[in-house]
This record gives sequence, structure tokens and C-alpha cells, in this order.
Amino acid sequence: MLTLRFTYGSFHAITSCLAAVALAACGGSVSTGDTGGSGGMATASGGSGGATATGGNGATGGATGTGDGGGFAGSGAKGGATGTGGASPGTGGSASGGSGAVGPLPDGGVSDSTTTIPGNGCTPPAQYANLFISLLGQTQAATETKLNGVWNQLFNPSNANTIFYNGPQSGEAYIEDIADNAVRSEGQSYGMMAAVQLDHQMEFDELWTFVKHYMWPSGNTIHWQTSTSGAVTGSGGAPDGDEWFAAALVFAHDRWGDTSGKYNYRSEAQKTLDLVRTTDFSSTYHLVRYFTGTDGNGTDASYMLPAFYQTWACFDTANAAFWTQVLTATRAWLQTAAGSTGNIGDQSSFAGATTNSSGDDKLRIVANFMSDYNFFNADPFEATYASEYATWVTSNSNGSTAMLACNGLLGFGLPASSGKAWVQKLWNVAIPTGNFRYYDGALYTNALLYVSGTFKLWY
Repeated sequence: MLTLRFTYGSFHAITSCLAAVALAACGGSVSTGDTGGSGGMATASGGSGGATATGGNGATGGATGTGDGGGFAGSGAKGGATGTGGASPGTGGSASGGSGAVGPLPDGGVSDSTTTIPGNGCTPPAQYANLFISLLGQTQAATETKLNGVWNQLFNPSNANTIFYNGPQSGEAYIEDIADNAVRSEGQSYGMMAAVQLDHQMEFDELWTFVKHYMWPSGNTIHWQTSTSGAVTGSGGAPDGDEWFAAALVFAHDRWGDTSGKYNYRSEAQKTLDLVRTTDFSSTYHLVRYFTGTDGNGTDASYMLPAFYQTWACFDTANAAFWTQVLTATRAWLQTAAGSTGNIGDQSSFAGATTNSSGDDKLRIVANFMSDYNFFNADPFEATYASEYATWVTSNSNGSTAMLACNGLLGFGLPASSGKAWVQKLWNVAIPTGNFRYYDGALYTNALLYVSGTFKLWY
């Protein structure tokens, strides 16, 4: 495998240049996608063609379009005639309907005259791998028993070891950090994601009602912390909570529709995405900011969620170019920040240098990038990162449930022979109890959802 590492200067130039469809205009070489267009990144370097991309038959949607150098079909076309790579652009098939709107490409991406989202970005995976079955020989029934046990303990207000509690008013609920007797946007958003993935709409709505009532009553900030009674004890926003809220609401819109519950999930999702885009990301670097909402303190890789950015570009089509820039910049940033060990600190500069190496938040980084690799397999370096990180963490593990949970996703990025042990550790660990069951329990739940194939991209 050829691994490319960038200096920051080249990284920033590349991410700026790759923002839209003009990939070949950068002048530098660009990675080549899978034959047949499945990777969606076959791109000309200095005019030379990429691999041939073949569209399906029966185009519908936008007007006849001219493909990029890699042979994409026209704007708005589903399928269309075969697009041929090479020095001459490939030509998409004829299609009925209006032109100009963002529409799907034959490889699953979307394109209009200014934006391309490559590589199956708008087509959810046909199947979601259950590593407990494929690597450990467990059964689907055993997997579901484990997931039901988690929900019935951690998200049951009647259980002594729950983290889910009924709120101050009827129809409200919160996830409590037991050790600190606090409610955080991070925990509320994790709870909402678990609810949408496991099809618990009532609990989803109750958690969001608490957020809207106490954490986000108005303005362009979701307060990151309140008391269990709803009093604000931590003002200002936390990007990780904001991002998980947005993702959960997008998925709720696609799973439940917009009239089945208490909320119009589409409008709630768009409002939240607008907040995330305008307050949580650097418009200069197209990377998520660290906590404060300014560029001054750099970034935090535990807030980086590339799989979500891919789905947002398909949902929030008016800002698809922005989310595509964010996705490209985030995947490229990993190559600089990972170094030779894969050990990335709790806080970093936009250039990829660690500025704070401590903190438990960084345990989430491997899960963030391994989920992206699992869903899209669009960045080969993520597998290199998995190997580097696995080697480093073997001799630097503190054995906490949170760490074991997140490391379980290494099973997606490593060969089966070495990935199995990490998945086995996740399977063996007990559902968290005690004063620290909030953070351990939230990350444990997320890991089980991912590794069991229960975490789906609902779009």
C-alpha cells in the first residue's frame, strides 16, 4: 500500500484545492478510485484519465450532463450511459427533469455544477458488518440480547445503574454524568443516537425536548452543561455534542419521517446543522474547532466525525460544497496528526501538532475514523492509522471500559487475524456500573452499535 503523508503547507493547499469538482485543476497527482467508479475518485492529473466509470441504465432527474475527467454522469442523473475516463470528459446520459440541482452520481456520490461528493457518499451501505458474528462466531440472537441488555440497564430510569432519567417536566429526559451530577450536550446527543438506532422514538423526543427547553432555548449556542433541574452550569457550545445532535436528527428524519413524532426532524436537523456549520468549524481550515467557537485554540480530533460529514453533504445540499471541504480536510488532517504511532492528543493545532496530550476525550478518535472506514472505505490511510494505533495502544492501554469499547472498532481497520482480539475485548467487557458509568456506558453503547452492524446511516 502506498501511503502519502503531507506537510502542513501541502495539506492546506490540497484541501483547499479539492473542495469542489475541479479536482484535476490542482495540478498535483490525485488518488485513483476503484475501477468502475465505486470509489468515485478516478481523477485526471494534468489531463490524464482515471478508471472507467460505468453508470446504470434508465437515467432520471436532471438534464443531460457532462462528466468530470473521471467519467461521472451529468448533474442530477441516476444512472445514465457509460462515462469514459481519459483526457476527454465522459458524457452522462440523457435525463428528464430540471437541471442545476444536486443529484446522485452512478457511483453513489452527488454532483452539481460546483460540487462533487465522491464515492458512494449518498448511498448507504447495502449491508452492515456484524464483527461479533464474522470474527467471533457469535450469533445475531446473542448480539441482540447484548444490545437489549444495554438499553434495559443504561436507558431505563427504573434501573439502579441507569444513566437515563425523567426530566423536571413531563415529556423530558436527560442523560446524567453520575460522578459530576451534571447533564451535558455530549451525553444528550449520545442518548439520542442510541435511541434512533434502536428505534426508541419516545425517548429520542424526550431527550431533545430537554435540550430545547434548557440547553438551547434561543440563540446560536447549545449550552454544553446544565444541572439535572435544567439550570445552565456551563455556557457556550461543545462541538461534539452539537455534531451528534445534528447527525441524530438527520437520521431521525430519514428513519421516522417528519410527522410521526413530536418534531419535524428535517427542520430541527437543518437548524442544528446551520449552527454547527457557522459556529463549530473554522472557515479557514475547514476543521472542527476546539470547544470555544474560535480558531484560537485549534482543533480536537475526538470531535472529528468524517462519516457524519459525508451524510450531511447529501442532506444539506445547499451547503454540500462546505461539507465536502470539511470531509476532505478532516481525512487529510489525520495523515499529518497520526505521526508514526497513531497516538493523537486531546487537543491539536490545525496543522496537526499535539498541543495537549492528556484527556479521556482522545479515546474516541479511533472510533471516529474507523467508523468512517467501515461505512465508506474511501481513505486507505485510515487502515494504516489503525495498524499504527493498534501497535501503540497495546503497550499503552489503561484498560478502561471506554478505551476497550472504542478500540473494538479496530476490527474494521485491521486484518481479521489481528482485529479479532480487539473485538473480543469489547464483547467480554461488562455493561458499566458505578459512579463512572456515564462516559464508559455512552462509549460502550456506541461501540456495540457500530461493531454489531446496528449503527446505520439512515438516509
